[in-house]
Amino acid sequence: MVTLRDALAAAVGHHQAGRLDAARPLYHSILRSQPGHPDALHLLGVLESQSGRPGAALPLLRRAVALLPGDTDFLGNLARTLRAAGQPDAAERAFARTAALDPGDAQIAFTLGALRLERGDAAGAAAAFAQALARQPDFAEARINRANALAALGRAEDAARLRRQAVALAPAHPDALHNAAVSALADAGLDRPLSHARRLDPELVDRAGHALTHALAADPRHGAAADALIGTALSLVQAGQAPPWLLDRAARTALTVLRRNPRDTRAAAVVAYRFYRQGRTDLASRFMRRFARRFTAAEVAADFELRLWSMVRAGRRALDGLPDADALLGAFPPLELLADPPAGSGPLLAVSCDDGYYRRFATGLLDSVELAGGGVAVHVHIVNPSPETLADLARRRERLRLSCSRERVDFTGWDDHRRTTYYACVRFLRWHQLMTLWGRPLLHLDADCTLAGGLDALAALLDGADVGLLRDARWRGPTREITVCFAAFQPTPRGRAFLASTAAYIGAFLREGRGFWMLDQAAPFAVLDALERRGEGPGVRWFDVLDFPWVRFIGEK
Repeated sequence: MVTLRDALAAAVGHHQAGRLDAARPLYHSILRSQPGHPDALHLLGVLESQSGRPGAALPLLRRAVALLPGDTDFLGNLARTLRAAGQPDAAERAFARTAALDPGDAQIAFTLGALRLERGDAAGAAAAFAQALARQPDFAEARINRANALAALGRAEDAARLRRQAVALAPAHPDALHNAAVSALADAGLDRPLSHARRLDPELVDRAGHALTHALAADPRHGAAADALIGTALSLVQAGQAPPWLLDRAARTALTVLRRNPRDTRAAAVVAYRFYRQGRTDLASRFMRRFARRFTAAEVAADFELRLWSMVRAGRRALDGLPDADALLGAFPPLELLADPPAGSGPLLAVSCDDGYYRRFATGLLDSVELAGGGVAVHVHIVNPSPETLADLARRRERLRLSCSRERVDFTGWDDHRRTTYYACVRFLRWHQLMTLWGRPLLHLDADCTLAGGLDALAALLDGADVGLLRDARWRGPTREITVCFAAFQPTPRGRAFLASTAAYIGAFLREGRGFWMLDQAAPFAVLDALERRGEGPGVRWFDVLDFPWVRFIGEK
């Protein structure tokens, strides 16, 4: 005769061997004979949970726990099933009861901590992980997660210490390496808004980068480490502080990420910046154009990197099909000359802005021109000038060699981004018009700067050049390499051609509604790249954006 004990042993044997369909009827037969059999209730509940049927499992597990409320195995399995069933409140209560009954079970305390951390209870999570570590001090994952909980509580130093300890305990553990990298990046200052004017500690950056690469070597599919490496590379590129080795490693990781997620724009941008860093912006722009076909025009406009790269056309053929600059002028409001420049062939300091920028900044620039003396001739172009601005320009003409022009634009329905992009970019079409009209050198300046003194030495340095450009040599990207807070255009054949092509490049994007912020810097880069590859490049006098003593720039450039 088969006893209940024999039937239970047979059911457990099938269960442990993975023969769930054989174990299930045996558990049911036991419960028909003894409906309150706690082990059969518990084990059948576990079986149903393993079969992906938490709804069937929970009543069985609850009955088992009611019969033996002090059994930690029963409680633990109930807690796990509640969590799987999407009942986090009940799961947390069950895990907490289990941890209280058996404070020596490190895994239960760890699971309780993980659940609390998922739910945003960093303090409760930290306490649970501390309990796990008290029982099992070499529990690397508990140390990692306690570090994350402490970081969420603002205890950065304690979190960093625990992360270092976790790496020492498990030097090949990808989570430990990822967390160590996060701490190093925070110590370096990458957790705060980063600008290229604030230098990071290169040793900490290297330490973090190597930790992330080791984490990915241990687990190539470690999503958090891949995301951190790609995000770090992008931030460092934009700040001009990306070590070549880190960008190379991030680009290789990005290609792997793109195979899993073909629409990851940050990963694609890292690949493009690597091409750019290698001097192959033509490959970068083609890669990003193909990648962008996966997105709608609205999606491109909404994504920072897609916007930037949509404006970059590099390589010999980048200017093919570009309309003539003069042919594009009809798509824009007419240029109205209000006052002609003084007679002569000397350079004109060319400044363009809207009425608000004129009152905020350009008046200060004009004051500095007056203080510098030397008879500098200035041309100011204003978009939608107010009567007060026109009156101020008239007064200044009594003291300065000043000419001016305007255009009137209906901005109804334009958002701030489109409007400020227009202000920044249309000036190059106007400089092309004025170069054609007057044939004089133009020294273009942003309105939000001031002269540091006379410009005679600067003008002398431009002798023999076709253009003068400011370069940021820190490999920050094709929309940041040529910084147009200053540019000089000479009325030589190649100087005129460069300015005309830059104006046409900008005008084509604006006319088609695809112009975004930094188009004014993408255009001269792309034009120069194309002309040089075709052997038609202008003679450029380069200046360093970080060492340009003639002008005081406001803000970052």
